[in-house]
Amino acid sequence: MTVADQTIRRYGDANAQQLIAKAIEMAPMICGYSDQIERDRRLPPELVTQMRDAGFFHALLPRDLGGLEADPVTSARIVEEVSKADASAGWCVMLAAQSCGFAGYMPAGVSRTIWGNGGIVAGTARPIGRAVAVDGGFDVSGRWPFASGSTHATWFAAECILYDGDTKRVDENGNDRTKMLFVPASEVTIHDTWDTLGLRGTASNDFSIEHAFVPETRGFQVIVDKPTHPWPLYRTEPLAFINHGAQSLGVARSAIESTIEIAAKKDGWGGVKVKDLPRLQSTVAEASALVGSAANYLYEASWALWQQALEGDTDPALRATVRLATSHATKSSVQAVDMLHAILGTASVMSSSPLSRNLRDIHTASAHVMIGTMTFEASGRALMGMEPQFPFF
Repeated sequence: MTVADQTIRRYGDANAQQLIAKAIEMAPMICGYSDQIERDRRLPPELVTQMRDAGFFHALLPRDLGGLEADPVTSARIVEEVSKADASAGWCVMLAAQSCGFAGYMPAGVSRTIWGNGGIVAGTARPIGRAVAVDGGFDVSGRWPFASGSTHATWFAAECILYDGDTKRVDENGNDRTKMLFVPASEVTIHDTWDTLGLRGTASNDFSIEHAFVPETRGFQVIVDKPTHPWPLYRTEPLAFINHGAQSLGVARSAIESTIEIAAKKDGWGGVKVKDLPRLQSTVAEASALVGSAANYLYEASWALWQQALEGDTDPALRATVRLATSHATKSSVQAVDMLHAILGTASVMSSSPLSRNLRDIHTASAHVMIGTMTFEASGRALMGMEPQFPFF
């Protein structure tokens, strides 16, 4: 019995189990697109349609806004299974689901306009755009990087500094006032900048906007504004990022399976099957322990925090533990993939090898700031009773 099988039974209701089972069922089909995804540096439209129809992009959107309102662990398990089939596809599902978190901070009618009828949001939480106040809203211009899923997004989230004419708006402490504003894809220019080592199919391109009008209500200030929707997930920010850890776990599980398959077919020195080499067996065992224990740590902590959120108040230490478990899942997955890639020698160095792609994908994924070194530092501070000094704890 695999860790994944245990997780399906342990968390969530029958609907949750069906969603995860659907992701597992679709995995061979998703994997069949992998070479095309890698080559074209985007998800094929027909794959986007199938995953949208399955609800994967909207698992973390409340039902009254048009989503599935799945619990966060179920959403993470969907991301894990899709990422095991193809890392770029999983990354796009992860970011689309994460972007659904923005829906809880605006009027319900605005959120339904954006996410209703299968809307998908790409964008960047970085206040580098310019939003000039005009009658009824803002005139938005700027250019932003790293908009994952840009080629299939229907809306873009663009964080801006607010201006009155040429004068920045500032708060009582002198800090820039900012706002995440939402612009339809028809008013956005995508720049083909995403040509990378790994996660090549995420289309995490730059995008730019020139003088788009955005109504005042179609946006919010990140970190400062409080959620307007009552769903508990919106006040439990650490759970919004667990999909990062789940995405990494999926890539690592793919690497473990690929290693076992390659070892069964490959002859080693002296005609001995690679699968019969003790050092290979030991490495597979070690990698499996790293990934399995990291998955249990992530999902146990996340489920416990979700249960607290449903009841009301949440424990700051548990919130920090979830952030720690998320980053730990990625770090453990990197270690596992590195070990497996190394033990297979020349069988993993060719670009056609699945281990080669696993290695490139996991190292690209691990570069994200929300699972990087600063999250370990912040988690340590929080667990020691200090302020984390990092957002979304």
